Amino acid sequence: MNINVLITFICFILSGFFHQGLYIFFPALTFLYVIYQKESKIYINPISKIYLYFVIVAVVFFALQSIFYQDIKIFSIKGCLRYTAYFSFAVFASYLSQNNIKYLFVMFLVYFILTLPMSYFQIVNFERYKNIIGHSNHLAYVLSMLIYFLVFHRPFKNKIINISCIILLFISLILTKSSGGLLVILALLAYNGLMSKRISLINKVLFLSLPIVVFFLAINLSEKIAFQFESLNFLNWNFIQDRATQFSVDGVVRAGGHGSFIWRIIYWSAIVYEFLTESILKIMFGLGVDHLTQGNMPYKFMSQDPHNDFVKALLEFGVLGFLLFTSYFWRIYKVLRKNFNVIILMIIPAFFGNPVVNFSVSIVYILILMYEYKKVDFKVS
Repeated sequence: MNINVLITFICFILSGFFHQGLYIFFPALTFLYVIYQKESKIYINPISKIYLYFVIVAVVFFALQSIFYQDIKIFSIKGCLRYTAYFSFAVFASYLSQNNIKYLFVMFLVYFILTLPMSYFQIVNFERYKNIIGHSNHLAYVLSMLIYFLVFHRPFKNKIINISCIILLFISLILTKSSGGLLVILALLAYNGLMSKRISLINKVLFLSLPIVVFFLAINLSEKIAFQFESLNFLNWNFIQDRATQFSVDGVVRAGGHGSFIWRIIYWSAIVYEFLTESILKIMFGLGVDHLTQGNMPYKFMSQDPHNDFVKALLEFGVLGFLLFTSYFWRIYKVLRKNFNVIILMIIPAFFGNPVVNFSVSIVYILILMYEYKKVDFKVS
């Protein structure tokens, strides 16, 4: 383990307390690190290039939006800085070896296991476990990534230690009461069970029954998840359309009381419905970078971000930017030689949450991408 591993771990802890500092710290750290390298130019691997691509997209759309709407938004500059910070960290992470990244995940695992007792106090006071991360859903996405790393890359040589860590992390995941985080694990189990060539048809059926057992176990252990399941009864077009087109009547919001999943569907529909009434210019190029972050909501009925990065991308970058945003997943899929697991790790959180604005989730995800790329690159070489 070297100093870069320790610095990255400190950055992860800092992301839970003071993520604003990382907007400047990541670019400064990467700049200082790169100038002390022996190479004459900066090393940008394919993963870093993908993040650079999105920095360029964000900056270009910010420039176009500022010209079209004759207004420069401060929060849009902040959004561009966030994408730049992610790119900077991706460059920094590209200099880490596979072993260094594995050491980092061991440190993450040890940290979350040692701090598990914190969950008791947080559940008593806040009803959900969130550790140092700002939201329980974001913690759940981080935990699901750590479970993925444990299962597929086994950082501990001892099998018992690996299994014990998986169990403890899964308990932590249940305590977050996040249906999105649980869905990531279930999707990974289902996908790998179906795609495995080493498992017979009978064993696949048995294997796929495990997610169902885990799902019903989670329902029984969590009233919140059980309520989410019951709320699916409200999932019909007429009900959603009525609530979305009249989201708020006389100041009274009509989306609540049916579970957070149904609330999300109604909220997303109301936002998109309102967006489609905008001018064709705004529909094509968006309302503005970071226009759907806390305190910058474009519509009066919006009290918080949409908890959906696809909706966020559509409104902020318009139809054209949305197509560029969705290409991110295809680019990652190609670079990592059709590794669909990492797509599951991001696409479900992006659909049910807002990981794109969370540094804790992004740090862990970039490290996984970098580890997977180095593994693929080593095999090719």
